[in-house]
Amino acid sequence: MPHYPELHVITNGRQSLEQVLAMAEAALAGGMDYLHIREKQRTARECMDWVKALSHVLPVDRIIVNDRADVASASNCRGAHLAYHSLAPNEARQVLKDHQWIGRSVHSIAEAEEAVRNGADYLLYGHIFPSGSKPGVPPRGTNELIKLTDLVSVPVIGLGGITPDRAGEVISAGCAGIAVLSGITDALDVKRAALAYREALNRWEMRDR
Repeated sequence: MPHYPELHVITNGRQSLEQVLAMAEAALAGGMDYLHIREKQRTARECMDWVKALSHVLPVDRIIVNDRADVASASNCRGAHLAYHSLAPNEARQVLKDHQWIGRSVHSIAEAEEAVRNGADYLLYGHIFPSGSKPGVPPRGTNELIKLTDLVSVPVIGLGGITPDRAGEVISAGCAGIAVLSGITDALDVKRAALAYREALNRWEMRDR
């Protein structure tokens, strides 16, 4: 994975393909690094169609498919992202190609260590701050995140309630990047929203040099 802070955008499961195509193109123009297709209600066939369509507006190696190692392998996209109910990373590796990434969502140090032992290439940790997508669920904050990033040998991406103003705090905790849902997918001006996150990450990178 790159050595600069990454900006991952995750689809929200509520938009049509046409809306996501427009969103992805604008987010890419604003500085998005990777788009996660997180569409739990869609079939493998539909997810494959989404990757094919999205490959016309952003490089296929910028696309990560959630929970569908089969679709990720068949489409030759950047890789697959796994949830707690998905295949284990070492099981998904039997389906994916060697150059493809395997990500894993984790919520604790124990889960993170297990995911790394099982072959995850990167981790997604959250939710860090209060998030509209997790109403009533207490945020995890950055204290455990700092310990987690010190312990694991793979990049960690922070997720949950991250605004541009808070992006630096997440990177300072040891994360290799941030993941954003509604802050970009629901924005009236997606390009401007993505650019605000990109500029916040770039400011942190310049300050850290």
